[in-house]
Amino acid sequence: MKIGMNMSSNTNKFKFNILTASVLASLSVGSLPAFAEEEKIETIEVTGIRGSLIESMNKKRFSGNVSDSITAVDIGKLPDATIADSLQRITGIQITREGGEGTKVNIRGNENVTTTLNGEQMITAGAITKLEADFADIPSTMVSGIDVLKSTQAKHLVSGLAGTIDLQTTRPLSLDEGWTALGKVEATRGSLGGEVDPSVSAFVGYNLDTRLGFTLNIAKSESYLADYTNGSQGGEPGRYGGWSFMATEANNFVQDDIDVSGDGDTNDVFYSFQGHQAANRFIERDRTGINSSLQYQITDELQLTAEMFYTKLDEYAMANAITASQAWSSETGWFTPLEATGYHNVTHVDGEPVLNEGEFYTLQSALYQARVVKAQSFTRADEKEAFNSNLQLDYVGDSLSLTLRWVHGEAAADETNSVVDSFVTDGSSIGDTYHGPGKTFISHVNPWGYQGTEAYLPDGTVVEGAYTQIPVGIAYSGGKQHWAFPDMMLDDGTTEAFGSNLNRYSAKSSNLYGIYTNADLDVIRLDGKYELDLSIPVLDSFTSIEFGARSAERTVSKQGWYGGVARTNQYGDAFLARWKDTATDAPETVESYIAPISFTELNEKGMIKAIDDFHGTTGLGTLYFVDPEVMKDPIAWHNEIYGTHVLTPDAANVYEVIETVTSAYAQLNIETDIAGMLLIGNFGLRYVETEFDVTQSEALQGTVANFNGQDFLLGPGMQKPVGNTLRTVNKYNNALPALNLALNLNPDMVLRFSYTETISTHDTDNIGGGLNVNRTKTCEQTTDTGETVFCATSGTLFGNPYLEPQQNDNMELSFEWYFSESGMFNVGAFRNKGNVKEVDVTLMLDNIPDSDGVVRGFDIETGTYTGVVPIQAKVNVPAKGDWSDTGIEMGYQQGFDFLPGIWSGFGITANYTYSPGESDLTDYYGQKLPSVGQSKTQSNIAIWYEKDGLQARIAQNKRSKMFQTLKNDGAYKFAYFTAPTTYIDASVSYEVSDLVTLSLQGTNLTEEHQENYHQWESNIDGQVYAERRLTLGVQVKM
Repeated sequence: MKIGMNMSSNTNKFKFNILTASVLASLSVGSLPAFAEEEKIETIEVTGIRGSLIESMNKKRFSGNVSDSITAVDIGKLPDATIADSLQRITGIQITREGGEGTKVNIRGNENVTTTLNGEQMITAGAITKLEADFADIPSTMVSGIDVLKSTQAKHLVSGLAGTIDLQTTRPLSLDEGWTALGKVEATRGSLGGEVDPSVSAFVGYNLDTRLGFTLNIAKSESYLADYTNGSQGGEPGRYGGWSFMATEANNFVQDDIDVSGDGDTNDVFYSFQGHQAANRFIERDRTGINSSLQYQITDELQLTAEMFYTKLDEYAMANAITASQAWSSETGWFTPLEATGYHNVTHVDGEPVLNEGEFYTLQSALYQARVVKAQSFTRADEKEAFNSNLQLDYVGDSLSLTLRWVHGEAAADETNSVVDSFVTDGSSIGDTYHGPGKTFISHVNPWGYQGTEAYLPDGTVVEGAYTQIPVGIAYSGGKQHWAFPDMMLDDGTTEAFGSNLNRYSAKSSNLYGIYTNADLDVIRLDGKYELDLSIPVLDSFTSIEFGARSAERTVSKQGWYGGVARTNQYGDAFLARWKDTATDAPETVESYIAPISFTELNEKGMIKAIDDFHGTTGLGTLYFVDPEVMKDPIAWHNEIYGTHVLTPDAANVYEVIETVTSAYAQLNIETDIAGMLLIGNFGLRYVETEFDVTQSEALQGTVANFNGQDFLLGPGMQKPVGNTLRTVNKYNNALPALNLALNLNPDMVLRFSYTETISTHDTDNIGGGLNVNRTKTCEQTTDTGETVFCATSGTLFGNPYLEPQQNDNMELSFEWYFSESGMFNVGAFRNKGNVKEVDVTLMLDNIPDSDGVVRGFDIETGTYTGVVPIQAKVNVPAKGDWSDTGIEMGYQQGFDFLPGIWSGFGITANYTYSPGESDLTDYYGQKLPSVGQSKTQSNIAIWYEKDGLQARIAQNKRSKMFQTLKNDGAYKFAYFTAPTTYIDASVSYEVSDLVTLSLQGTNLTEEHQENYHQWESNIDGQVYAERRLTLGVQVKM
């Protein structure tokens, strides 16, 4: 699909290159980790669960810094369904889930985590602009091991503030000589989706006399994941909350000065959502992964490595949601409370909490007066591809070793969204009409829809002449959402259940939009190590010096767009409209340009779906929706229903960021004796120089834009496209020391200390993004020609190119006791201090115009014009805080091989993390909040068994409430949390022979769901329901 002329895209070009590279690499070179690793003090041959845990334990034991590891039970077989699911078993790791699958990862509550591949930076298509690790697009069978680095050495030139996750792939010269081959086939079925999802993977490798080798790993899987949601409208449960207002007894109900709470006064305030929804939602994923490697031992000193790592994810998120809302009216008090909880009424003035008169109430159950009831259909189509390659030459001499690497990466993520709002009501309660020139009335927007009844006071008194509404009961209790729709009286005196008649529905409004994101990475790096042999006292403690330099350039380009349907008004002027809405006016002539579209008509085309499955709710019968499946190609569907669209650029989401990083390091490695105890460690300094070359977009001025050689008026919902561009160059440098010490108290006990200083870059959206403004028509303004005005109410300034890097100082002290071959106990304390912090601020701007160019500053809650619009923005400020409170990590692992008989096959792995870190954010009461994505406590426990070819494991992951974000709503602050969760997974496998293994795995066995709330657990904002998934598999070795 061609985008408007003043917006370019290289997506198609990238796909051609990436596919070509994948095919060529599969035939020749592939994925191979670095040859010049640190020496391995102990070699363990991995077999089964026990062997995997032993190898992971030994990697931790002999690491030069604080780290944890996961080693695959076999080639391409991590112990969980996804990479993120495996990572959550490590102390300090916390994950988020989507569709029940682990996707994003943080370390000790900090999402600033860098992902590397075999020790060097990689690009993942799931996190092109972001910092956080996102493993949704990487098949777990492509990874043989994972290292989590919680402290850095000076030589770790690529790292995050919280740590680094290094994915590792299998090397051909590490295989047994000759051929190695295996294949695996799996079938997975979810308890709610009911479909069987296939997965196949294959690995082949050849090692010729430890001189020449190659590997090829291919993975393909499909999944259909239940992801039901309910709660407030406008939010994304588990990420951020829905639209909300404050409703005062004095001003915001159907009449002013109403004693809603019944306490004899009118000074109380209610927390009010704009709407409530219940959604049948599924996520469909199709993953492909290829990694291949070539390794050649040129001489005894020289080794050549070539590797590639390719992933592709096609994903469709599809939802059908029934919603009841107050349609952005000034009557934010659109309910009669049935169950409510009262609190002190606390607002914030100049950052300080202030106690006000009256009570503040949240609702658990109410009878709502819905101005609109609609059936919303949503499809998000994602295409994500990433290609990472490494060409590496290693030299190992007697004293000197050198590694030269060229790393190249490309990634593309194309996201296209289609939203259709179908009215079940007729639209009369909000004054929406289908009209001709001059707004001549033709019909209501949904002439077949239900009409409402007159609004009433909380005591039931009807208020004549106010507005009409549909009474809807909505309550939250017992982990579910409960609905009660009325039976509707028809003109012939009969009744029908609300929403039960397909012919009552109309596709009233739709929206098409998307984002194309691309990234390129090139790295040249030289690392060296020189072994020292000094006989001078004190200096003889220095065993080697490591040094290196790195130059990297990363380019991120983002191109957001809106789909504008091409129409002409009554004057014959061509215009583009984002909102395909029956009630919306054509520019200048103000007639409707979208005729009512009945479900009867769409049903004849096979586009309507009946749904009665709203898991997590009660009271909802069969309802009807535009089928999201027919919108899997959103652009094609909108062209079919509405006609030709032009994809027009959104200036707030069009930018290019070029990040150039030059770095160098020097590191001394030490080994000495202190009172008969061996001290091993390293200390060094890395220097990092960073330059950002940022090109931002400025919106075009005026109401006319040219696309593909034709002038168009910018109609309803259209954002002004790119006019001028603004280039900014920001440059800074940092010197970062690192110290890691390990004191061997005896052969089995290690005491570690680390002190490191780290920096990290930003999400490129926060550097290059522009201004996005929210506008609504509820201000009831019109132009001189009668055209409806959309008034600016709020907005977000996404990008600030002058942001300085985030900086942290990290310190850790830990103790490790290796009391048997498979037994370990460890405990550690960690602290950190932020030196620069990124904070959200609210700017009250007086230069944000409404759709007609006039600055008004409409306040929805008060219905007044303030002249200013609140805009959310990000700035850097120096951190004034001291070291954080001390966090604690504890771990225990033991195989019970000392027990007799069957009991010798059992073992246990357990860990606990306490992360009390605080951010500078404060909640409703002014109390400090944790970092985003942080739970204060998390624990894991796994009981496993391995004996006589049988392997089994059951694991529990438990975490306390997780802080997601802070919502500023006027003078009020509300912390948004996810309630505590407990997930239980299990697996069992049996080796039928040396060549064949059968397996069965279950995830989320208890069908745990996520409950999200604002400030108080009873103030439910949204709930997410995933399914139990069972996987049956067979693996064959050859």
